[in-house]
Amino acid sequence: MASVTSTTGPRLALDGLRGSKGLVVSGFAVLLVSVACEFAGPLLIRDYVDRATGGHADAGALFSTATWYLAVAVVGILASLAMGYFAAQSGWRVADRLRVRLLRHVLGGRVLDLESRPPGEVLETVEGNADIIGKSIAEAGFRMIGNLLMVAGMIAIIFAVVPAAGLGVTLLVVLVAIVLVKLTHRSIGLWKTARAMKAELFGFIGDGLAARDDLLPLGASRWPGTRARGSLENLLVAERKAYVGGRAFWPLTQLFFAVSLGIGFAVGLNMLGVQQISIGGLTLIYLYVDRVRGPLEELSAQVDQMQRLFAALGVAANVLSTPSLHQETTTSAPSLLPAGGARGVAFTDVTFSYDDGPPALRNVTFDVPSGEVLGVVGRTGSGKTTMVNLLCGLASPDEGRVTLDGVDVHELAPHELARHVVVLSQRSHLFTATVRDNITLFDDALPDSVLWTTLSDLGIEQWVRSLPEGLDTVVGTGGQTVSAGQAQLIVGARALVRPSGLLIIDEGTSRLDEETSRRWSALIERARTDRTVIMIAHRLETLRYADSLLVLAQGQVRDRIGRAEVPSYLDAQSARSWMDDLVEPMRGA
Repeated sequence: MASVTSTTGPRLALDGLRGSKGLVVSGFAVLLVSVACEFAGPLLIRDYVDRATGGHADAGALFSTATWYLAVAVVGILASLAMGYFAAQSGWRVADRLRVRLLRHVLGGRVLDLESRPPGEVLETVEGNADIIGKSIAEAGFRMIGNLLMVAGMIAIIFAVVPAAGLGVTLLVVLVAIVLVKLTHRSIGLWKTARAMKAELFGFIGDGLAARDDLLPLGASRWPGTRARGSLENLLVAERKAYVGGRAFWPLTQLFFAVSLGIGFAVGLNMLGVQQISIGGLTLIYLYVDRVRGPLEELSAQVDQMQRLFAALGVAANVLSTPSLHQETTTSAPSLLPAGGARGVAFTDVTFSYDDGPPALRNVTFDVPSGEVLGVVGRTGSGKTTMVNLLCGLASPDEGRVTLDGVDVHELAPHELARHVVVLSQRSHLFTATVRDNITLFDDALPDSVLWTTLSDLGIEQWVRSLPEGLDTVVGTGGQTVSAGQAQLIVGARALVRPSGLLIIDEGTSRLDEETSRRWSALIERARTDRTVIMIAHRLETLRYADSLLVLAQGQVRDRIGRAEVPSYLDAQSARSWMDDLVEPMRGA
């Protein structure tokens, strides 16, 4: 069953920061030191000015005050540098955790939802939002909190020294804060819209690159660029609105500084005239008002970054709040199936529909005894791939049950299901990595002896040994060029190198030549000794070793062909030249 975990953007940020408590605490500690140094500087200057203008200046005392000021300034600079380091480390750790969480959630979602989205859109949803969150925390998160503390603290000191000036500045700050909240709320919505448009653009660009070989013969190679240019123009308009909305805070900071400076000097000069404040005190008011301007100007830029941060957190929270097919599980959960041995498979009155469409499977019932080989045939759209998705736990039946040895597939944790079911798909992918890593999927625990045995069984051991670096030869995009058949056999070795209870071949031999296809069929015959095999194949020849055939048509079981009838059935289908149509069932067969 799909699970939904509701979350919010702020909660998502807090969850990420909890994983870096040491860095966050250290960052806040040096942040407080930096802010304290900012507070101390003007106080030392006030003492220096009062002593210098008091008529009884002591050179030693003045030198001591100046020395203390320089020491405080150096400590403040070092604390600020340390805060930048801790902020960067915290930000990128939060971003990395979010990347992993988003990727697991997206890949663990409903298979139809995932396949309906272009890869570029998925990449932008995961990487784009994580990148913005990491940068915002690293560049603005800690510093923004420090600037807010500095503004609040300096206003408090002004209030303590000159209450009338402090009261006026406080009222002004409250007014600016109210306007800022409204601007931020509006800008976050604009940035969310821009983020969605950017993800859609990246998805289209990815699709355009993938379809370039199809577009060139049609003379439409310019179309993706034209469409992308239009999308970029729309994205520019959306981001400009969001940016302008966020930066609208900057004029407020300038107005705040001008009015605050006027209030501070008006009150300070009046108090100086009646000798209620010293020249050093007036200097203190000016320095604090001036130092409030710096943090406020930084806040005008940081508010823009934080608006992007909250927009990205909102998008990420929405993604994580969508249904995920499997709940989070741990590898310590008890196994429902014993280790080792072939698995029996059963579909019982299974009906399944994609969203609100017509049933892709309707009342499908069949079983495969453990250790047998079942061939599944049918025209395109008959429900073969849907059957595989249900068996692998990638989708849940609307009605009925799919079981392994009597255990419902959706009661099995994903890691346990992966131990018992291995799939060889026609869409299997070669990574840009070594032959070894492509076979083991980067699992160093598998010894080379097991790999060579599997490659020998597939008849490609000598070919792999003849490669420039053997198992260490890089293949895939940017690596050693391999034929379609060789790539399929490497992926086949990946499926067979680990013991499993069920091997599913989803049209896995469609790209093999006749000789290699025969080798593959022989290997399937040997593999059946310790596992159950379900084959969905284009070629009739690959089904001759099947114990039985399941014939699907329009989402229903049309026929079940027993072992004794398999050869005559396949010969009859070949004679009628229906090989390319995936073996349409003969009436009365």
